[in-house]
Amino acid sequence: MTSLIRRVCLVAAGSLLLASCARGVGESYDDFERMALEAWITQHRPDLAGNLQEEGGYYVDVLDAGDPDRSPVGEEACWVHYDFSGRNLGGDIVLTRDASEAVLEGTFTKYTRYVPLYRYCSDKGYQGTGLLEGSYLAMRNTLTLSEAYFEKYRTDASRRLTSREVRLREGSRVVLYMPSRVVGGSGVEGSGGYEGQYALDARRPMIVTMAIRDTVKNPLKVEGDEVDAFCEGNGGLRVYLKEEDKEASGASRAGDSESAIPSDPASPDHPYNVAERWVSACDTIPQLYVNYGYRPSETLTFPKPYASGYEPYKTESSVAAIDRRIAEALEKRFHADGDAYPGIRELGADSVKLDGKAKIWYIGRFLDGFIFDTNIDEVKEIIYGEVLKEGKALEYTPKDNRESNIAAFYYVVPHLQFGQWAAFITTSTNAYGSSGRTGTTNTSSSGGSSSSSYLDYLNYMNYMNSYYGSGGYYGNYYGNYYGNYLGGYYNPYYGSSYDNSSEGTTTTKTVSTEIPAFAPLIFQLYIEPKQ
Repeated sequence: MTSLIRRVCLVAAGSLLLASCARGVGESYDDFERMALEAWITQHRPDLAGNLQEEGGYYVDVLDAGDPDRSPVGEEACWVHYDFSGRNLGGDIVLTRDASEAVLEGTFTKYTRYVPLYRYCSDKGYQGTGLLEGSYLAMRNTLTLSEAYFEKYRTDASRRLTSREVRLREGSRVVLYMPSRVVGGSGVEGSGGYEGQYALDARRPMIVTMAIRDTVKNPLKVEGDEVDAFCEGNGGLRVYLKEEDKEASGASRAGDSESAIPSDPASPDHPYNVAERWVSACDTIPQLYVNYGYRPSETLTFPKPYASGYEPYKTESSVAAIDRRIAEALEKRFHADGDAYPGIRELGADSVKLDGKAKIWYIGRFLDGFIFDTNIDEVKEIIYGEVLKEGKALEYTPKDNRESNIAAFYYVVPHLQFGQWAAFITTSTNAYGSSGRTGTTNTSSSGGSSSSSYLDYLNYMNYMNSYYGSGGYYGNYYGNYYGNYLGGYYNPYYGSSYDNSSEGTTTTKTVSTEIPAFAPLIFQLYIEPKQ
């Protein structure tokens, strides 16, 4: 008899469930767990006893039915942004996307960006007994409430209940009491910031609080619009498209060039000379833009600055303050000898090209300003408050290292000059795609090492998002102009390490920030002068 059975028998249902345990020896585990969860609900949440959802066998508490003016999530195929917290039956947090909960649990880290999950939702989606299938079922199906429950809460204005039948939509917030068969038989555990203080062991029920933030029909178009808007708000955008590509893409905007990128730097239409700060990196790669005029003294304007309420991204103004401090630190670090950076027009250095070895110092950010990676120690000090492992320049030879970093590097770095500052922005198509990257925590010591990804659920989410985000679904957006995703083989070169020594034992912990699905990225970078 498992520890779950012993715990639920003793705590949840007393002598009544003990009798059920005895009778259930020959029954399946699912049948027993169904009875155990029913007994727990009867004792702890009797008002939910009639809210059993037959498909999935989970109970639901509707804290907010959502915005009645929004369409239900399950009405058509879409992508869903939703917040998520999971607990065991004792109320212990297993994982959370909420910064406040992470602070209370003592698992908050400055390497974690506490934002909603992103998942594909369709009636043709995943239907098996996989990881946290219950959250998917709640999105897709009509939730049926008991008459007694509806009468009890119908006058609670905050719940916005108008019927016993509820379809989740933007603004909906529910609590799901799920048996392990719709949680995942292998249990759930996490690391790197989203975890709680406890792991959910295999074959255990789970309490999930879920809030629908928004829905997206076509995530590629959404992130493309976000990238264009960012560039327009930070100095303007010039898109170079060959005529045939422009027709294929369906793109049309004021200021777009109808020709390839001029090869002569003296041409008034060359990227070095146009008024717009952001230009196409390649005239055949859409929505990958470079700012050749970027200087380390500049700051960027983020339309929706990330603010968790905690340092360093405490408020929107704190993000702006961070950027000012970073600009000062970059000037001091790389131009302390008084030789100011001359700018791309006066630099006159060799380009890296495909066979050049570039030594790159970089800052990687999301479009809300959150820094997910840097190898510059002064920036680490500003963001994390400490530097326990010295950063080194990223050595990158495009023709040899094409698969060691995101594809955007391959298309951008060869066009940069040695000694140049630049910034580039890319949609996920040439970054981490529909799958993103799960964050990881790796711990090693003189006595051994261990490694763990955030949690099985997020790994599953990445596989599923990758399937629905490529091929015949969204990979051929704009008539195959965007092509298929290139994700899946990039090395996690980002991350930070912590070195601690105790009684002759050295322990190193490396945390890598999660890259969500369909996440546009910004890189500010400096190429060291040629040796």
